[in-house]
Amino acid sequence: MSFVRVWLTGLINPARSFEGLKGKPAPNWGFWAVLIRFIPTSIIVTLPLYLLGREPFTPSSLEFLATRNYYIAQLFILPIFGVVIWLLMSAFAHVVLRLAGKGSDFDQVLNIVGMGMLIPIPVVWAWDVTMIALNLFVLPVMAVSHSIFQLWEASIEAVGFIKLLRLRVVPAVCLALIINALYIVLAMIFIR
Repeated sequence: MSFVRVWLTGLINPARSFEGLKGKPAPNWGFWAVLIRFIPTSIIVTLPLYLLGREPFTPSSLEFLATRNYYIAQLFILPIFGVVIWLLMSAFAHVVLRLAGKGSDFDQVLNIVGMGMLIPIPVVWAWDVTMIALNLFVLPVMAVSHSIFQLWEASIEAVGFIKLLRLRVVPAVCLALIINALYIVLAMIFIR
């Protein structure tokens, strides 16, 4: 299966998508998945918010960045954040698996997490653009919708852990939820 086919198959059949990911270049596919998720997100979501003169829902957590300038900075911060959080989530999952006595190939974990982050993003992009266009890009709507999207991402990653690392369902789901909690905590600091 090609990269694009693995990605789009994951929207309707994550199990089949991860079967197609077996034997693919690791961690290359995970890395490209993260870049494809975060660079267009900067352009499709953050840039329009900046051009419309919108300010983030909450003040900047980074003292050196004024809230009114945050979206222009986020255009550059977001792809860097994406790569760093991908590495952190994958490293944490790998360490947990090693401590639990489940040997894992770190490169394969990187591919699973990267593709898990990428698979749902076309729906997220469509949602965010629609909410911006309808002037509904507001805190309660976005907090609830993005929480649902994050659970979807976690479930996709859990499928990857089951299919490629042969984890049982409960440990796979718990691991996916834990690493996505890490994502949420750091996103609350850096992403607006």
